[in-house]
Amino acid sequence: MPSDRGLLLSELEELNRHLRRRYRAGGTILERRGRARERGVFASLRRLSGKEIRDFFQERTLGGVDGSLVTTGASYPYVVTLFRALARTTGNGGGRRIWAEELFSPLLPRFQESLQAKLEQGLGAEEAMAHLRWGILAQLEARVCAEALAKERPRLMLLDGGFARLEKHAPQMWGSLKAAALDRDVVILGVTEEIASRSLAKALWGDGLLAEAAADREVLFGLLQPGETYLLEEEGTGEKGRIYVRFAGHPQVVAVDYLTAQEKELAQALNFLYTITPAHGRGFPLWLDVVDNEVRLTGEYVEALLAASLEPAMAEVFLRPLRANREL
Repeated sequence: MPSDRGLLLSELEELNRHLRRRYRAGGTILERRGRARERGVFASLRRLSGKEIRDFFQERTLGGVDGSLVTTGASYPYVVTLFRALARTTGNGGGRRIWAEELFSPLLPRFQESLQAKLEQGLGAEEAMAHLRWGILAQLEARVCAEALAKERPRLMLLDGGFARLEKHAPQMWGSLKAAALDRDVVILGVTEEIASRSLAKALWGDGLLAEAAADREVLFGLLQPGETYLLEEEGTGEKGRIYVRFAGHPQVVAVDYLTAQEKELAQALNFLYTITPAHGRGFPLWLDVVDNEVRLTGEYVEALLAASLEPAMAEVFLRPLRANREL
């Protein structure tokens, strides 16, 4: 047993004390709700009847889009990343599935120009690869989503993740996707489970010390009741908005991005998601969990695919990390 185990425990206890002070600095839940009410609106969702759901969907389907990636190998440039994206809709026979796949490796000549451009911007190798990976995944997800809108025209399309990621990494495809959603009357929502932004904290606490320290995740934890939403009143939100929603008993909430042009249909779409989300779950829309489970790549699958496709000598020379040969 390490001799400094006591030091490690002491540091973890200090971390716990720091987190407790940081969380309490924002006040009680009641005080946080009062501050939030000054800048926005709380509203309640309701569960829809079968007829209301049929009226909303107009005999059309529900769609969901998600993507997955797995990276394997040693270190830059000896790595390979496999991507997969899926758009799946409900419907007879299990609905429609639209797939897209891609492979990225700095070893391939077709990626070297874009990678070099990132390096020349001052990014490190790992950061440059991360930017390219997020771009590829966003483009794949936008592609399958656009194809689903064109072929299926679902009534409601859910994206796993906020709109900002597509705006940043696939701006042209995102523009086309928005236009297609509006043209074909498809309500499109981006659902973010792990909220990493600080915009809400800054809006509620101004430029104070708490806004600098706290993230929205901390502010939102326990702020909403099950089946409740919170919308920050902002000026000039542009073509998209964000609403915070607690779909289930778990005190953490999700963020839902929407197109402001579809704002009139937002309440009924959220009521539907509240209706189908398990009350005792973590509050994430069930259909996106179904899509995630189907699209998710695993390390074992990728390793098996590479083993079946690459010559063992090539895998050993270019991809297999030396640490994989450890005996202890």
